[in-house]
Amino acid sequence: MFLKSIRFKISLWYVSIFSLTFIAAGFVIYHNLNQRLRGGIDNLLELRAEGIANSIDTYWETEKIEAARNGVKIETLSKVDNLNFIKIAQRWVLERINDPELLNIIVQIFDSHGEQIASLKNIPSIIALPAETFNAVLQGISRFDEISAEISPGKPVKLRTLTLPVRENGAVAYIVQIVSPLTHMYATLKNLKFILFLLLPLTVIISGVVGAFLAKATLKPVNRMIDTAQHISAENLKSRIVTPKSKDELRRLADTFNEMLERLEKAFLSQRKLIEDLAHELKTPLAVMKGELEVTLKRVRSTREYESTLDINLEEVNKLIKILEELLVLARLDKNIVALETKPIDVSELVESTVNDIKILAEQKKIAFHLSIKGKAVVLGDENRLKRLFLNILDNALKYTEPQGKVTVESGPEANQAKVTISDTGPGIPEDQVPRIFDRFYGAEKTRVPGGFGLGLSIAKSIVEAHKGQIQVESILNKGSTFTILLPLAGKP
Repeated sequence: MFLKSIRFKISLWYVSIFSLTFIAAGFVIYHNLNQRLRGGIDNLLELRAEGIANSIDTYWETEKIEAARNGVKIETLSKVDNLNFIKIAQRWVLERINDPELLNIIVQIFDSHGEQIASLKNIPSIIALPAETFNAVLQGISRFDEISAEISPGKPVKLRTLTLPVRENGAVAYIVQIVSPLTHMYATLKNLKFILFLLLPLTVIISGVVGAFLAKATLKPVNRMIDTAQHISAENLKSRIVTPKSKDELRRLADTFNEMLERLEKAFLSQRKLIEDLAHELKTPLAVMKGELEVTLKRVRSTREYESTLDINLEEVNKLIKILEELLVLARLDKNIVALETKPIDVSELVESTVNDIKILAEQKKIAFHLSIKGKAVVLGDENRLKRLFLNILDNALKYTEPQGKVTVESGPEANQAKVTISDTGPGIPEDQVPRIFDRFYGAEKTRVPGGFGLGLSIAKSIVEAHKGQIQVESILNKGSTFTILLPLAGKP
């Protein structure tokens, strides 16, 4: 299980990346040091070779001056195949044999034919010039080489050589070869390799431990979330994830999880209340039906009495059907199952038509209707749904308005929206109950009208939201309520 955990994967990635980085860095360091050491040796060999050539040439110039004093023409003296020059080169070697600057350096001097004429240290395995090197030198090209030779019997050593041609009148007069062992360089590189190979497993171990610790510390809030989530159930939705103090992805995850829990809690509470309210609403008509049937069945009744019982039961059944139909409408609107048959509709005209349809109910209750149309307000909407919206609000206003009261309806465009306001002179809604009037099966306790199911306003709100609009309510206790419906005009964002 641990091998499949995120903690193990993070640690593995951390170790892998750290190890690869260390190997890459080690390779770069090794390569850079190798180049620097070789470059340092080559520079030293070049300086020594040029110094030796200059020193031998100085000896030769002194010899030429001495010969000139003895009457020898200087222009006839040449270093090429000159026995005197060979003696001077050998004398220079004998004088420098104990020079501390040449202690770890082998110096060989060759003539223009590649024959050795002098040597600071005789090493048989490197006496001869390789043909490739000799050919390059004859063309006046200095050449660096790396060779293997036995300075001590049975102990081959890597050597770095510089073969430098010394020219006279455009031709090679003699050749200086200077050789330096690479023992110190290889020892340094070997030590570096050892250190790097020693550090690699230590790096893996340390990075593994550090990676595991960092992974544990990083995932600690996640583990707390898991522990909290394991204790959350339908009966315990109030628990929340402890939000980390850091402002990172884990905090966003915790906040998102808490928001989800809050939505779930509201959904569960809403569903629970829906079931409770539905049970309450269904209980009354069912109880009435049961009571009527029980009373009727206690003795033989007349035909008229049976008809009366059936009429009462039919009325209650119709109530049940209406409740279920309205719940079905709400469910479909909530899930967007019902596709709106939208077309351009003049809201003001639709409101006026709806008011005319419901006026008869207002006249029966002796309620005055005042309609004010302030212009055309065309929206893209479903005519049947919108008509039901206005009917529900108007029906609600009539139910709560006492006889001799007044209902005022205004409709018209306002700021890219169709605005419809419906005001009544009813008892109003207590301030603490205003936010809940659109809840299903909810009715302000003191103003709930018998026969109402508390679903009309919920349906009205769902229809408005399906049309991307808004519905608002303002109410003053004992003075009345005003519902405001805002719908976007056609062609307006």
